[in-house]
Amino acid sequence: MGLRACFAGDKSDKEPDTIRIFHSLRYRDYAIFWSTDLLGSLGHFVQEVALYWITYEITGSAMSLGILGLCSALPRLILGALSGVLVDRYDRKLMLILVNLVSVVPIAIFLAIHAFGTLAFWHLLVLEILSGSIRAINPSAAQSILAELVPREQVMNAVSLYTVGFNIARTAGPSLGGVLILLIGIDGCYAVFGVTLILAGIGMLFIHTNKEPAVKREENFLREFKEGFDYVWHAPLILSSVVAAYTFAVFIVTYQSFLPVFAKDVLQVGPRGLGILLAAPGLGGIASLTFLASVGERWNRAMLLWVMTTTTPIFLILFCLSPVFWLSVLLLTLVGAGQVCFRTISRVIIQIEAPRTLMGRVMSVFNLDQGMRSIGSIVLGAAATLFGAPLGIALTAGASLVITTAIFWRLLGRQSQ
Repeated sequence: MGLRACFAGDKSDKEPDTIRIFHSLRYRDYAIFWSTDLLGSLGHFVQEVALYWITYEITGSAMSLGILGLCSALPRLILGALSGVLVDRYDRKLMLILVNLVSVVPIAIFLAIHAFGTLAFWHLLVLEILSGSIRAINPSAAQSILAELVPREQVMNAVSLYTVGFNIARTAGPSLGGVLILLIGIDGCYAVFGVTLILAGIGMLFIHTNKEPAVKREENFLREFKEGFDYVWHAPLILSSVVAAYTFAVFIVTYQSFLPVFAKDVLQVGPRGLGILLAAPGLGGIASLTFLASVGERWNRAMLLWVMTTTTPIFLILFCLSPVFWLSVLLLTLVGAGQVCFRTISRVIIQIEAPRTLMGRVMSVFNLDQGMRSIGSIVLGAAATLFGAPLGIALTAGASLVITTAIFWRLLGRQSQ
Protein backbone atom coordinates (compact mmCIF):
# COMPACT_ATOMS: atom_id res chain seq x y z
CA MET A 1 0.00 0.00 0.00
CA GLY A 2 1.31 3.49 -0.84
CA LEU A 3 0.07 7.02 -1.15
CA ARG A 4 -2.25 5.91 -3.92
CA ALA A 5 -4.21 3.81 -1.45
CA CYS A 6 -4.31 6.68 0.98
CA PHE A 7 -5.22 9.61 -1.22
CA ALA A 8 -6.56 8.10 -4.42
CA GLY A 9 -8.57 5.12 -3.24
CA ASP A 10 -10.31 2.63 -5.49
CA LYS A 11 -10.68 3.76 -9.09
CA SER A 12 -14.13 2.28 -9.17
CA ASP A 13 -15.26 4.66 -6.46
CA LYS A 14 -16.14 7.89 -8.23
CA GLU A 15 -16.53 9.85 -5.03
CA PRO A 16 -13.94 12.64 -4.66
CA ASP A 17 -11.03 11.77 -2.36
CA THR A 18 -11.50 14.94 -0.34
CA ILE A 19 -15.04 13.75 0.52
CA ARG A 20 -14.09 10.13 1.18
CA ILE A 21 -11.79 10.99 4.07
CA PHE A 22 -14.84 12.18 6.03
CA HIS A 23 -16.20 8.62 6.01
CA SER A 24 -14.17 8.03 9.17
CA LEU A 25 -16.73 10.15 11.02
CA ARG A 26 -19.28 7.38 10.50
CA TYR A 27 -17.49 5.48 13.27
CA ARG A 28 -18.84 6.70 16.60
CA ASP A 29 -15.63 6.48 18.62
CA TYR A 30 -13.51 8.20 15.99
CA ALA A 31 -16.15 10.91 15.62
CA ILE A 32 -16.04 11.60 19.37
CA PHE A 33 -12.24 11.63 19.39
CA TRP A 34 -12.03 13.90 16.33
CA SER A 35 -14.59 16.34 17.75
CA THR A 36 -12.99 16.57 21.19
CA ASP A 37 -9.50 16.91 19.73
CA LEU A 38 -10.76 19.66 17.42
CA LEU A 39 -12.32 21.49 20.38
CA GLY A 40 -9.12 21.32 22.43
CA SER A 41 -6.99 22.43 19.48
CA LEU A 42 -9.32 25.35 18.79
CA GLY A 43 -8.94 26.55 22.37
CA HIS A 44 -5.17 26.12 22.17
CA PHE A 45 -4.84 28.41 19.17
CA VAL A 46 -7.08 31.04 20.79
CA GLN A 47 -4.77 31.00 23.81
CA GLU A 48 -1.65 31.01 21.64
CA VAL A 49 -2.57 34.32 20.00
CA ALA A 50 -3.13 35.84 23.44
CA LEU A 51 0.19 34.46 24.69
CA TYR A 52 2.21 35.81 21.75
CA TRP A 53 0.54 39.21 21.91
CA ILE A 54 0.95 39.78 25.65
CA THR A 55 4.56 38.57 25.52
CA TYR A 56 5.48 41.10 22.84
CA GLU A 57 3.55 43.84 24.65
CA ILE A 58 5.41 43.14 27.90
CA THR A 59 8.90 42.85 26.39
CA GLY A 60 8.86 44.50 22.95
CA SER A 61 11.59 42.02 22.02
CA ALA A 62 11.79 39.45 19.23
CA MET A 63 14.34 37.52 21.28
CA SER A 64 11.79 37.21 24.09
CA LEU A 65 9.43 35.47 21.68
CA GLY A 66 12.26 33.07 20.87
CA ILE A 67 12.90 32.37 24.54
CA LEU A 68 9.18 31.77 25.07
CA GLY A 69 9.20 29.25 22.21
CA LEU A 70 12.22 27.55 23.78
CA CYS A 71 10.42 27.10 27.09
CA SER A 72 7.32 25.81 25.32
CA ALA A 73 9.11 23.24 23.16
CA LEU A 74 12.01 22.13 25.39
CA PRO A 75 9.89 19.75 27.52
CA ARG A 76 8.75 18.00 24.34
CA LEU A 77 12.36 17.55 23.27
CA ILE A 78 13.37 16.08 26.63
CA LEU A 79 10.24 14.02 27.31
CA GLY A 80 8.87 13.37 23.82
CA ALA A 81 10.82 10.20 22.95
CA LEU A 82 10.31 8.76 26.43
CA SER A 83 6.58 9.28 26.05
CA GLY A 84 6.55 6.83 23.14
CA VAL A 85 7.36 3.96 25.48
CA LEU A 86 4.45 4.94 27.75
CA VAL A 87 2.12 5.22 24.76
CA ASP A 88 2.98 1.66 23.66
CA ARG A 89 2.67 0.31 27.21
CA TYR A 90 -0.44 1.92 28.66
CA ASP A 91 -4.00 2.93 27.80
CA ARG A 92 -3.77 5.78 25.27
CA LYS A 93 -7.32 6.95 25.92
CA LEU A 94 -6.68 7.35 29.66
CA MET A 95 -3.47 9.26 29.00
CA LEU A 96 -5.26 11.68 26.66
CA ILE A 97 -8.01 12.31 29.24
CA LEU A 98 -5.46 13.03 31.97
CA VAL A 99 -3.43 15.34 29.73
CA ASN A 100 -6.49 17.45 28.90
CA LEU A 101 -7.66 17.78 32.48
CA VAL A 102 -4.26 18.37 34.09
CA SER A 103 -3.43 20.99 31.44
CA VAL A 104 -6.04 23.22 33.07
CA VAL A 105 -3.70 23.74 36.05
CA PRO A 106 -1.22 26.18 34.39
CA ILE A 107 -4.17 28.06 32.89
CA ALA A 108 -5.70 28.53 36.33
CA ILE A 109 -2.35 29.76 37.67
CA PHE A 110 -2.05 32.29 34.82
CA LEU A 111 -5.57 33.61 35.45
CA ALA A 112 -4.81 34.06 39.15
CA ILE A 113 -1.55 35.94 38.50
CA HIS A 114 -3.14 38.08 35.80
CA ALA A 115 -6.10 38.93 38.04
CA PHE A 116 -3.73 40.31 40.71
CA GLY A 117 -1.96 42.46 38.10
CA THR A 118 1.48 41.01 38.85
CA LEU A 119 2.10 39.18 35.56
CA ALA A 120 5.73 39.29 34.42
CA PHE A 121 7.61 37.72 31.52
CA TRP A 122 9.22 35.07 33.74
CA HIS A 123 5.75 33.91 34.81
CA LEU A 124 4.94 33.15 31.18
CA LEU A 125 8.18 31.19 30.77
CA VAL A 126 7.56 29.02 33.86
CA LEU A 127 3.96 28.34 32.88
CA GLU A 128 5.01 27.35 29.34
CA ILE A 129 7.54 24.88 30.75
CA LEU A 130 4.85 23.41 32.99
CA SER A 131 2.27 23.23 30.21
CA GLY A 132 4.77 21.77 27.74
CA SER A 133 5.77 19.08 30.23
CA ILE A 134 2.16 18.05 30.82
CA ARG A 135 1.34 17.94 27.10
CA ALA A 136 4.58 16.27 25.91
CA ILE A 137 2.84 12.91 25.61
CA ASN A 138 -0.19 14.24 23.75
CA PRO A 139 1.01 14.14 20.09
CA SER A 140 2.22 10.52 20.19
CA ALA A 141 -0.82 9.29 22.12
CA ALA A 142 -3.31 11.10 19.86
CA GLN A 143 -1.74 9.95 16.60
CA SER A 144 -1.20 6.37 17.83
CA ILE A 145 -4.79 5.88 19.02
CA LEU A 146 -6.27 6.43 15.56
CA ALA A 147 -5.84 2.80 14.51
CA GLU A 148 -7.83 1.73 17.60
CA LEU A 149 -10.89 3.75 16.57
CA VAL A 150 -11.54 2.69 12.96
CA PRO A 151 -11.22 -0.49 10.86
CA ARG A 152 -7.81 -1.04 9.28
CA GLU A 153 -9.02 -0.05 5.81
CA GLN A 154 -10.07 3.36 7.21
CA VAL A 155 -6.79 4.18 8.99
CA MET A 156 -5.42 6.30 6.14
CA ASN A 157 -8.64 8.32 5.93
CA ALA A 158 -8.53 8.74 9.71
CA VAL A 159 -4.97 10.11 9.55
CA SER A 160 -5.91 12.59 6.82
CA LEU A 161 -9.06 13.73 8.62
CA TYR A 162 -7.10 14.16 11.85
CA THR A 163 -4.87 16.56 9.92
CA VAL A 164 -7.93 18.37 8.55
CA GLY A 165 -9.30 18.85 12.07
CA PHE A 166 -6.04 20.26 13.37
CA ASN A 167 -5.87 22.72 10.50
CA ILE A 168 -9.49 23.78 10.90
CA ALA A 169 -8.53 24.74 14.45
CA ARG A 170 -5.31 26.30 13.19
CA THR A 171 -7.34 28.45 10.80
CA ALA A 172 -10.30 29.41 12.98
CA GLY A 173 -8.53 29.58 16.34
CA PRO A 174 -6.08 32.43 15.67
CA SER A 175 -8.71 34.51 13.87
CA LEU A 176 -11.11 33.99 16.76
CA GLY A 177 -8.31 34.73 19.22
CA GLY A 178 -7.48 38.04 17.54
CA VAL A 179 -11.11 39.12 17.91
CA LEU A 180 -11.48 37.78 21.46
CA ILE A 181 -8.44 39.72 22.67
CA LEU A 182 -10.36 42.88 21.80
CA LEU A 183 -13.70 41.62 23.20
CA ILE A 184 -12.83 39.69 26.38
CA GLY A 185 -9.13 40.34 26.87
CA ILE A 186 -6.12 38.09 27.41
CA ASP A 187 -7.56 36.41 30.49
CA GLY A 188 -10.77 35.65 28.61
CA CYS A 189 -8.81 33.83 25.89
CA TYR A 190 -7.07 31.72 28.53
CA ALA A 191 -10.41 30.92 30.16
CA VAL A 192 -11.78 29.78 26.79
CA PHE A 193 -8.83 27.38 26.45
CA GLY A 194 -9.44 25.98 29.92
CA VAL A 195 -13.11 25.30 29.18
CA THR A 196 -12.32 23.55 25.89
CA LEU A 197 -9.78 21.30 27.64
CA ILE A 198 -12.29 20.27 30.30
CA LEU A 199 -14.96 19.53 27.69
CA ALA A 200 -12.46 17.57 25.58
CA GLY A 201 -11.37 15.46 28.56
CA ILE A 202 -14.95 14.69 29.53
CA GLY A 203 -15.88 13.84 25.93
CA MET A 204 -13.09 11.29 25.64
CA LEU A 205 -14.57 9.33 28.54
CA PHE A 206 -17.22 8.08 26.08
CA ILE A 207 -14.72 6.60 23.61
CA HIS A 208 -14.36 2.82 23.31
CA THR A 209 -11.09 1.68 21.72
CA ASN A 210 -10.39 -1.56 19.84
CA LYS A 211 -6.97 -2.40 21.16
CA GLU A 212 -4.97 -5.35 19.87
CA PRO A 213 -4.19 -7.96 22.56
CA ALA A 214 -1.00 -7.00 24.34
CA VAL A 215 2.01 -9.25 23.80
CA LYS A 216 3.28 -10.45 27.17
CA ARG A 217 6.94 -9.61 27.57
CA GLU A 218 9.43 -8.47 30.13
CA GLU A 219 9.27 -4.70 30.53
CA ASN A 220 12.62 -2.98 30.03
CA PHE A 221 12.22 0.76 29.60
CA LEU A 222 15.65 1.45 28.12
CA ARG A 223 15.41 -1.44 25.66
CA GLU A 224 11.94 -0.40 24.53
CA PHE A 225 13.14 3.20 24.19
CA LYS A 226 16.07 2.08 22.01
CA GLU A 227 13.87 -0.14 19.80
CA GLY A 228 12.04 2.88 18.39
CA PHE A 229 15.26 4.64 17.35
CA ASP A 230 16.73 1.41 15.93
CA TYR A 231 13.72 0.87 13.71
CA VAL A 232 13.79 4.44 12.39
CA TRP A 233 17.54 4.25 11.72
CA HIS A 234 17.07 1.20 9.48
CA ALA A 235 14.01 2.57 7.61
CA PRO A 236 15.52 5.02 5.06
CA LEU A 237 12.33 6.82 4.02
CA ILE A 238 11.12 7.27 7.60
CA LEU A 239 14.62 8.38 8.62
CA SER A 240 14.71 10.98 5.84
CA SER A 241 11.28 12.27 6.91
CA VAL A 242 12.47 12.53 10.50
CA VAL A 243 15.67 14.40 9.61
CA ALA A 244 13.74 16.78 7.34
CA ALA A 245 11.17 17.36 10.12
CA TYR A 246 13.97 18.21 12.56
CA THR A 247 15.46 20.62 10.01
CA PHE A 248 12.09 22.33 9.57
CA ALA A 249 11.75 22.57 13.36
CA VAL A 250 15.11 24.30 13.77
CA PHE A 251 14.97 26.67 10.78
CA ILE A 252 11.30 27.10 9.73
CA VAL A 253 8.42 26.19 12.03
CA THR A 254 8.90 28.70 14.85
CA TYR A 255 8.49 31.65 12.47
CA GLN A 256 4.93 31.86 13.83
CA SER A 257 6.28 32.99 17.21
CA PHE A 258 7.64 36.09 15.48
CA LEU A 259 4.49 37.05 13.60
CA PRO A 260 3.65 39.68 16.29
CA VAL A 261 6.75 41.55 15.06
CA PHE A 262 5.40 41.53 11.50
CA ALA A 263 1.86 42.40 12.63
CA LYS A 264 2.91 45.28 14.88
CA ASP A 265 6.05 46.73 13.29
CA VAL A 266 6.26 45.61 9.64
CA LEU A 267 2.67 45.35 8.40
CA GLN A 268 1.11 47.43 11.22
CA VAL A 269 -2.19 45.50 11.37
CA GLY A 270 -2.69 45.03 15.13
CA PRO A 271 -4.15 42.02 17.03
CA ARG A 272 -6.85 41.31 14.44
CA GLY A 273 -4.27 41.25 11.66
CA LEU A 274 -2.09 38.97 13.79
CA GLY A 275 -5.00 36.55 14.10
CA ILE A 276 -5.36 36.47 10.31
CA LEU A 277 -1.63 35.91 9.82
CA LEU A 278 -1.66 33.05 12.32
CA ALA A 279 -4.75 31.54 10.70
CA ALA A 280 -3.41 31.63 7.13
CA PRO A 281 -1.09 28.59 7.44
CA GLY A 282 -3.99 26.51 8.75
CA LEU A 283 -6.16 27.48 5.80
CA GLY A 284 -3.34 26.40 3.50
CA GLY A 285 -3.10 23.13 5.37
CA ILE A 286 -6.76 22.33 4.72
CA ALA A 287 -6.46 23.24 1.04
CA SER A 288 -3.34 21.09 0.68
CA LEU A 289 -5.37 17.88 1.02
CA THR A 290 -6.88 18.58 -2.41
CA PHE A 291 -3.36 18.74 -3.81
CA LEU A 292 -2.42 15.47 -2.15
CA ALA A 293 -5.52 13.76 -3.49
CA SER A 294 -4.72 14.84 -7.06
CA VAL A 295 -1.00 13.97 -7.17
CA GLY A 296 -0.73 11.15 -4.64
CA GLU A 297 -1.11 8.35 -7.17
CA ARG A 298 1.37 9.80 -9.67
CA TRP A 299 4.27 10.93 -7.48
CA ASN A 300 6.35 8.67 -5.27
CA ARG A 301 6.58 9.46 -1.58
CA ALA A 302 10.20 10.57 -1.56
CA MET A 303 9.58 13.01 -4.40
CA LEU A 304 6.51 14.48 -2.65
CA LEU A 305 8.50 15.01 0.53
CA TRP A 306 11.31 16.67 -1.41
CA VAL A 307 8.92 19.04 -3.20
CA MET A 308 7.34 20.11 0.09
CA THR A 309 10.67 20.66 1.86
CA THR A 310 11.83 22.78 -1.11
CA THR A 311 8.79 24.98 -1.74
CA THR A 312 7.95 25.71 1.92
CA PRO A 313 11.13 27.69 2.75
CA ILE A 314 10.93 29.50 -0.61
CA PHE A 315 7.43 30.78 0.21
CA LEU A 316 8.58 31.80 3.70
CA ILE A 317 11.45 33.81 2.21
CA LEU A 318 8.97 35.59 -0.08
CA PHE A 319 6.74 36.32 2.93
CA CYS A 320 9.66 37.98 4.70
CA LEU A 321 10.16 40.24 1.68
CA SER A 322 6.47 41.19 1.34
CA PRO A 323 5.39 44.72 2.43
CA VAL A 324 1.70 44.11 1.60
CA PHE A 325 -0.63 42.53 4.17
CA TRP A 326 -2.81 40.42 1.88
CA LEU A 327 0.16 39.21 -0.14
CA SER A 328 1.75 38.20 3.15
CA VAL A 329 -1.41 36.28 4.07
CA LEU A 330 -1.34 34.45 0.72
CA LEU A 331 2.31 33.50 1.12
CA LEU A 332 1.73 32.23 4.67
CA THR A 333 -1.14 30.14 3.30
CA LEU A 334 1.30 28.50 0.90
CA VAL A 335 3.83 28.00 3.70
CA GLY A 336 1.16 26.24 5.76
CA ALA A 337 0.14 24.08 2.80
CA GLY A 338 3.71 22.90 2.37
CA GLN A 339 4.14 22.16 6.08
CA VAL A 340 0.92 20.17 6.31
CA CYS A 341 1.59 18.22 3.11
CA PHE A 342 4.98 17.24 4.47
CA ARG A 343 3.69 16.12 7.87
CA THR A 344 0.67 14.30 6.42
CA ILE A 345 2.78 12.32 3.97
CA SER A 346 5.28 11.50 6.73
CA ARG A 347 2.53 10.27 9.08
CA VAL A 348 1.01 8.14 6.33
CA ILE A 349 4.41 6.56 5.67
CA ILE A 350 4.78 5.71 9.36
CA GLN A 351 1.23 4.30 9.59
CA ILE A 352 1.93 2.09 6.56
CA GLU A 353 5.43 0.88 7.34
CA ALA A 354 5.84 0.84 11.13
CA PRO A 355 4.71 -2.26 13.11
CA ARG A 356 1.71 -1.60 15.38
CA THR A 357 3.74 -2.65 18.45
CA LEU A 358 6.27 0.10 17.68
CA MET A 359 3.82 2.74 16.50
CA GLY A 360 3.97 4.92 19.60
CA ARG A 361 7.76 4.92 19.72
CA VAL A 362 8.24 5.55 16.01
CA MET A 363 5.68 8.33 16.10
CA SER A 364 7.36 9.83 19.16
CA VAL A 365 10.72 9.88 17.35
CA PHE A 366 9.08 11.76 14.49
CA ASN A 367 7.24 14.07 16.90
CA LEU A 368 10.52 15.03 18.55
CA ASP A 369 10.55 17.74 15.90
CA GLN A 370 8.09 19.55 18.17
CA GLY A 371 10.75 19.53 20.85
CA MET A 372 13.42 20.59 18.38
CA ARG A 373 11.43 23.79 18.06
CA SER A 374 13.09 24.81 21.33
CA ILE A 375 16.35 25.06 19.40
CA GLY A 376 14.53 26.68 16.49
CA SER A 377 13.10 29.38 18.74
CA ILE A 378 16.60 30.39 19.80
CA VAL A 379 18.01 30.14 16.27
CA LEU A 380 15.24 32.31 14.79
CA GLY A 381 15.23 34.59 17.82
CA ALA A 382 18.96 35.23 17.48
CA ALA A 383 18.65 35.77 13.72
CA ALA A 384 15.71 38.15 14.17
CA THR A 385 17.60 40.09 16.85
CA LEU A 386 20.81 40.37 14.83
CA PHE A 387 19.35 41.09 11.39
CA GLY A 388 15.76 42.12 12.08
CA ALA A 389 12.83 39.70 11.83
CA PRO A 390 12.30 39.81 8.03
CA LEU A 391 15.95 39.26 7.03
CA GLY A 392 16.74 36.94 9.93
CA ILE A 393 13.89 34.54 9.23
CA ALA A 394 14.61 34.65 5.48
CA LEU A 395 18.19 33.56 6.21
CA THR A 396 17.10 30.62 8.38
CA ALA A 397 14.61 29.54 5.72
CA GLY A 398 17.45 29.59 3.21
CA ALA A 399 19.50 27.34 5.50
CA SER A 400 16.60 24.86 5.67
CA LEU A 401 16.34 24.84 1.89
CA VAL A 402 20.03 23.93 1.52
CA ILE A 403 19.95 21.16 4.15
CA THR A 404 16.74 19.43 3.02
CA THR A 405 17.80 19.60 -0.63
CA ALA A 406 21.03 17.80 0.30
CA ILE A 407 19.12 15.16 2.31
CA PHE A 408 16.68 14.25 -0.44
CA TRP A 409 19.22 14.53 -3.24
CA ARG A 410 21.18 11.84 -1.44
CA LEU A 411 18.04 9.72 -0.84
CA LEU A 412 16.73 9.92 -4.40
CA GLY A 413 20.24 9.41 -5.75
CA ARG A 414 20.48 6.11 -3.86
CA GLN A 415 17.05 4.98 -5.04
CA SER A 416 17.89 5.65 -8.69
CA GLN A 417 21.04 3.53 -8.52
